Amino acid sequence: MTERRQHDELRAAFLANRERVRTWLDAWEIPEVVWTDEFNEIPLPWIVPQQEREIWLKRHAPFLDAYDWLFVGRPLTPGVREVRALWHFGPAHRFAELDLMITSVCDPEYLAEKLTLAVHHAGLKGWRDADAQPLYQWLVEGVHTMPLGNGVRGSNRSGFVLLRFTRFPTSDGDVIVRLTVAETDSALDGSPLDDDGVSVPGG
Repeated sequence: MTERRQHDELRAAFLANRERVRTWLDAWEIPEVVWTDEFNEIPLPWIVPQQEREIWLKRHAPFLDAYDWLFVGRPLTPGVREVRALWHFGPAHRFAELDLMITSVCDPEYLAEKLTLAVHHAGLKGWRDADAQPLYQWLVEGVHTMPLGNGVRGSNRSGFVLLRFTRFPTSDGDVIVRLTVAETDSALDGSPLDDDGVSVPGG
């Protein structure tokens, strides 16, 4: 592979990730907040003036080791305090994780619905429409775990998608729920997965 071709392929991978994140942000239905900033074509931690962006994309984007897109939502309704979403990509432009956090009143159905929709639109490896309902039910149970003043942690897997959930109380009676989503080739017990995302015992 020539150096120019490799450069072009890496840049194409970056642009595909950028479009994936942009499309996801448009698809995630969460009208209870307004995003504090418009979608930025240049990921964090770089700040590039508008007139230099095209050159930056050609020279630097193909060779990034890690980069993020962070979105912060400010509330438009009283029950929601803040929403944060962080997309993280690692070496070779591989998807690393999607980190979602919502601070709000403890409304299990609402929080589970919003988090499920975020995962559903993320374009994760092997994700199927049928995976949404089990995820929703798992999140409802996690958010609603009593007593509300306690912290909650849990891990789950749906096919090739690994999910880590936490819920913590705030000082003013709300909750902070966080869902971190990654892709995996192994089950929670470490056993490998087959081509359908099913655990292979003793593999």
